Amino acid sequence: MDKRFFLALFLSLIVIALSQLLFPAPKPARTTAVPDSVKTAPAASSTAGVLPTTGNTVQQPARSDSIPAVVTASAKTTTVSTPKANYTFTNIGAAPVSTVILDYENRSAAGGLVDLALPGHPLMGFRLVASGDTLDLRGAPFSLTRSIGTGREILTYSAAAGSLQTTISYEIPHDTAASYVMNVNGRVVGSQGQTYVLVDLPTSLRSVEKDTIGDQQSLAYSFKPQKDHAGSVLFGDLDPGEKRLEPGPLNWVAVKSKYFVLGMLPPDGAPFSEVTLVGGPRTSKVATNAAATAVLPVINGAFAFEVYAGPQESHRLHRLGRDFDQVNPYGWGFMQGVVHPIASEVIRGLLWMHNSLKLSYGWVLIILGVLIRLLMWPLNQGAMRSSLKMQEVQPKLLAAQKKYKDPLQQREAIMKVYKEAGVSPFAGLTGCLPMLLPMPILFALFFVFQNTIEFRGVPFAWLQDISVKDPYYILPLLMGASMYVLSWIGMRNAPPNPQAKMMMYMFPVMMTVVLLNMASGLNLYYTAQNIAALPQQWLLARERAKARSTGV
Repeated sequence: MDKRFFLALFLSLIVIALSQLLFPAPKPARTTAVPDSVKTAPAASSTAGVLPTTGNTVQQPARSDSIPAVVTASAKTTTVSTPKANYTFTNIGAAPVSTVILDYENRSAAGGLVDLALPGHPLMGFRLVASGDTLDLRGAPFSLTRSIGTGREILTYSAAAGSLQTTISYEIPHDTAASYVMNVNGRVVGSQGQTYVLVDLPTSLRSVEKDTIGDQQSLAYSFKPQKDHAGSVLFGDLDPGEKRLEPGPLNWVAVKSKYFVLGMLPPDGAPFSEVTLVGGPRTSKVATNAAATAVLPVINGAFAFEVYAGPQESHRLHRLGRDFDQVNPYGWGFMQGVVHPIASEVIRGLLWMHNSLKLSYGWVLIILGVLIRLLMWPLNQGAMRSSLKMQEVQPKLLAAQKKYKDPLQQREAIMKVYKEAGVSPFAGLTGCLPMLLPMPILFALFFVFQNTIEFRGVPFAWLQDISVKDPYYILPLLMGASMYVLSWIGMRNAPPNPQAKMMMYMFPVMMTVVLLNMASGLNLYYTAQNIAALPQQWLLARERAKARSTGV
């Protein structure tokens, strides 16, 4: 076996692993035991229910699969306009019922502007746990006091729930720097003992993309434990009725679609105690709804958190702190710790290049592909020289294999050949290193294109949107063709090798199939990288031919 066999085998494993990652097998249906800490109490009325507490864990009451719809007959809505978004609130449940984002178009058939809320369902719901009772505020009528100050507007809702007086205030800044953010402050008067507020997240977000199914498949709840990486649970990963408890303390909880997010971020020192996720009923193969309830302790009769309801723009999420920029944790499972830092740096670099060079993202991706190849030039040179040395010792290695049939003697003879030639036995594998180094960037870009709103609707050449697949499949085919030419040039003047020849045909085809329906921007980057590598590959082939002709 020579180095080309190892190369073919190694590349095959890479392709198989890539295919498994990009197209994971569907998860079998499973039954998940409900943790003791989240076993629900018997269904309660809207004003009372038993909700005992144990330690720092709160037993949450049963929640229906959807938040009760707003009662329009008695509802009074109030709209607050800011430079970036319009917010509409209702006095029923003191909850926001609409968030219209002014800078983004709804790209679905409905048209108009992006509105995160589903019609008839609030974006938030409140319940109180006090003195062993559960007080459901979601259907309670509140009275409103509205005040307008310098650069901000405050809506204060008040209601009496049982023996408790509850106040929920929304402070909406008009400052562009604080876009998409509002502060929620609550007070509970009259409670005795430990009190909790249960904050129900939306059961879904409105689909606003042309690819409705792809948008719905991205629906997920995210959360950030204080001492761990951010986590994310897709709606599709929750079986109907399945419950999952994510223990705290949690820096934030959020619900997100492909490009938009609604997140709740308590102040430092007052995190969420836990969040419970529940799978919703399935009306199709795609899970379009679920339920999540976060538990926030009421401290000295008060609670508070920020709400971010807007696009997943990297700089805005980073500005909020508390690692909220991890609301889209790049990578799966054990890969997250490796992929997320790389993906974060890649998107930061792309944004910097876009802003500094004043170029479209299409050209930025092309430049990135070329830069990667230029940075790899010295490594490719070293790999070529290792390849030449391996070609030099190949006849001696074959002779040693034929001469010695005993495995031990054969191994000793082969190692002697390597030592006399000054070649490492691993030179064949290290020669693959330049081919593998771009892969982390490619993986990172795959995740970046899943949720990076900066690429949404960006045109380039014949492409109307680099965040979706090429409708004419020009780029995937060009990428495969450039990969084939790259391999063909690389095999010129090299000793005949059936395995390497087979991979020359198979690998471009496999990569074309894998990337066929991926974001066109991803194909653009990879195509630019392949084309940028052609001159060096040609020079290396010439150097290899010269070395063979001189007998080096």
